[in-house]
Amino acid sequence: MSDLLRNRTIATNWLSAVSWLVLAFFVLVALIGPFLISADPLRQSNSPLLPVGSGGHLLGTDDLGRDELARLVHGARPLLTVAVLATVLATFIGTLIGLAAGYFGGLVDATVMRLVDLALAFPSILLIILLVAGAGAGTTTLVIGIGISLAPGLARLARALSAREAARDYVLASKLGGARGPRIMLQEILPNIAGTMLAQVVMTLSIAAGFAAGLSYLGLGIPASTPDWGNMVQAGQEFVLTTPSLTLLPALATLIFVVACNFAGDDLRDALDPRGLS
Repeated sequence: MSDLLRNRTIATNWLSAVSWLVLAFFVLVALIGPFLISADPLRQSNSPLLPVGSGGHLLGTDDLGRDELARLVHGARPLLTVAVLATVLATFIGTLIGLAAGYFGGLVDATVMRLVDLALAFPSILLIILLVAGAGAGTTTLVIGIGISLAPGLARLARALSAREAARDYVLASKLGGARGPRIMLQEILPNIAGTMLAQVVMTLSIAAGFAAGLSYLGLGIPASTPDWGNMVQAGQEFVLTTPSLTLLPALATLIFVVACNFAGDDLRDALDPRGLS
């Protein structure tokens, strides 16, 4: 992977550059935005449904008089936190499963991948609903549900990549040198598939963010008392004809983040694709 990074660069065109800048902007908003906004996102006032551009409320207020800009900024952190944690969980599970299936092959590969296929056929939303029914709605349940739902897709990719690498001479040399399976998988194969996996992980982040927002909209994830883009869309839909910004702004923020993740993932995949090396 280090050789790939030395020979390739990211953001080589304006679209990918803008995508990376957008992602950086959202991360900064989530990390430091709440400290820069003085308004309390939960404080109600006697000025409900103020339009965008109102004095003292740049993006207006919602039906309870809460500052929409403050809610939008504070809502970035819960959504991105759930998306990142779920993606990390999915990557950990999927990569380990895929590495084992691709390296050992044979009966292990056939058994594991049939289970992966079964998991892919199981509706993700149904899995999360079952988790919510058993453990209750909340951020932790949302992270676990989304992470488990996204893991099979990453497992299939990791399996294909590790199976290809397992047939290479350096793996055979490690086996002849007495190295055991876990060491070969983690120290030999994993670094060589990390580039392609990383690109897929960035794109998986967009799916996780869409899931998090959608499930919060349905009331299955982040508590409604917490400012969150999915909750904001749900709360503002009642006023979509009179005050469309209540729905459009959080929905647009989610859409922009998801699209930026996809373009950034494509750019990273092109940069780290070993087939692109001369």
